Amino acid sequence: MENTMTVRQSVTRVAALLVAVSTLSAFQAKPADLTGVWTGTLTRSDGGSSTAYLDLKQNGADLTGSCGPDADRQATIAHVKLGVVEGVTSVTFDATQPSGAVMKFDLKLVEGRLKGKVILERDGEIRGDGTLDVVREKK
Repeated sequence: MENTMTVRQSVTRVAALLVAVSTLSAFQAKPADLTGVWTGTLTRSDGGSSTAYLDLKQNGADLTGSCGPDADRQATIAHVKLGVVEGVTSVTFDATQPSGAVMKFDLKLVEGRLKGKVILERDGEIRGDGTLDVVREKK
């Protein structure tokens, strides 16, 4: 009889814990929708800069799109990770350039702007880095 009560109490506690965890996960912040054309500047650490153009499409937690210096020169984004870190929408992705170099983006949505670090790698070596600052174009 005593064993039966202990088992019931354990099952009840586990069930309560599962309900609490599922309720908590329902309230986790979802990433902001990044769909749209984003334009701005890529500033290299050597002091140079160029225009930046991102065309992103988001469907829930899935993000696809392309990036490059302008609308005519775009590379498809891959290896996308989209989420919320400390209440801020965060996204990382790669884009392979026609030269074979890979640009690695680590961006956060801050005050309506996508900002963050970009690293250029080729043959496993870092060949350059900089910061990206783009804003969504209004429709």
